[in-house]
Amino acid sequence: MDQKQTPLFDALCKYQKEQYYSFHVPGHKDGEIFWKTGRQPFQELLKIDATEIAGLDDLYHPTGPIADALRLLSDLYGTKQSYFLVNGSTVGNLVMVKAVCRPGDQVIVQRNSHKSIFNALRLARVSPIFISPDIDYETGMAVSPSSEALMKAIDKYPGTKALILTYPNYYGVTADIEEAITYARRKGIKVLVDEAHGSHFLLGSPFPKSTLAMGADIVVHSAHKTLPAMTMGSYLHVNSTRVSIEKIEDVLGMLQSSSPSYPIMASLDLARAYLASIHEEKVTSILETIYQFKKGLGRLSTIELAKQDERYTYDLLKVVIKSSGNQTGFQLKEHLHTMGIYPEMADPQHVLFTLGLDDESDYAAILHHLENGQEKWRVEQSEDSAGTGSRWALDEGAQTDRPLDVSYDVLEGLPLKEVPLSKAAGCIAAQMVIPYPPGIPITIAGERITEDQIKSIINWRNAGASFQGMDVSKTRLTMKVYNE
Repeated sequence: MDQKQTPLFDALCKYQKEQYYSFHVPGHKDGEIFWKTGRQPFQELLKIDATEIAGLDDLYHPTGPIADALRLLSDLYGTKQSYFLVNGSTVGNLVMVKAVCRPGDQVIVQRNSHKSIFNALRLARVSPIFISPDIDYETGMAVSPSSEALMKAIDKYPGTKALILTYPNYYGVTADIEEAITYARRKGIKVLVDEAHGSHFLLGSPFPKSTLAMGADIVVHSAHKTLPAMTMGSYLHVNSTRVSIEKIEDVLGMLQSSSPSYPIMASLDLARAYLASIHEEKVTSILETIYQFKKGLGRLSTIELAKQDERYTYDLLKVVIKSSGNQTGFQLKEHLHTMGIYPEMADPQHVLFTLGLDDESDYAAILHHLENGQEKWRVEQSEDSAGTGSRWALDEGAQTDRPLDVSYDVLEGLPLKEVPLSKAAGCIAAQMVIPYPPGIPITIAGERITEDQIKSIINWRNAGASFQGMDVSKTRLTMKVYNE
């Protein structure tokens, strides 16, 4: 197919030119009605913020430009069927689990998954077996479970219906899991992958290999993370005939907004065209630009590039740095903020930059800006002595494989109580405690809390992390647990 086409975006432009006045929702009437202080930055976008009217098709029954755009998307990624998601990869993760799994189904799940996966498990009322990830020796980051660990789990739990994986991790680190995916499929197990940060892996080496190419049955991509798409714009790909298209579309219609954003969908159409336009010479130019940026970062005396573990493949759009002094990653992030540089995220030891898929960013100017600010950093680094410790991974102390301690059905009938965090070990967690980002829960509902998880919460909190699910500003931390 001609991947230069952008049928949905073109339809919106035609709508913008032809409509004389809006007698339909939304209420801003193509931007004519809007609060004055916001009118200037929103004006052009609101002109194409339309709804399901003549010529613009229907996301849940596409027969026109949306259908054409989806065919182009499926053609590019080589899938059986692909979909636009306007509620982010979160809804994609909910849909793929709910559409494939029935209540009570046994599923094997990577323990360092995003919170949306754990919400999907609970929504689908499955019986999860959690598999601990491997740890990157150089950084302490949790990666994927090894193929060997996954295959052992499949043999240990022969009734497994689905294997649910996250690839890559938030930092762009990938393990070789192709053997495990092939083994699972041979055993009749469906493979569902949250590949949120890998929508550009289609470009091939030296980027990591996509799990679509490994044979995964369903893959979810956050297009907005590494492609030029609007926030919440994502893709869901059905990659095999073992998955019911009808079931996917039925659940998608239930869980995703019935008023999908046309600007988000149009940006997904354009992002697909942009990705398709990147030829081999462009990739080489992009990689050279990134190489020069990393080389420049390596010359700065106040920061250093994180080392890489030779067992893994790393996404070149992710750059992980750390302070060369005693600062935590959160302190380094705050110093960068004072210079107008906003990283993707920080953890107790590192700061993550997510780069764009282009060769035109003026990294030389950014490096010059960073270099000029180093003197102030040196003074502040000498004053900081917080330290980060040697271990901080989110899954510290987790077992190799571990079923949920209490089923989701039983949890629904249990009363709650609140206990001091220091006394929570051995209790059944009633909440997810999540450093955000990266959004990987330290504790999940239905899991018996361990001393190592309590230590991990305290370590992240002391290092300066932001949390969802727990107010860490309190002097006395508490935890919601089930009263067994």
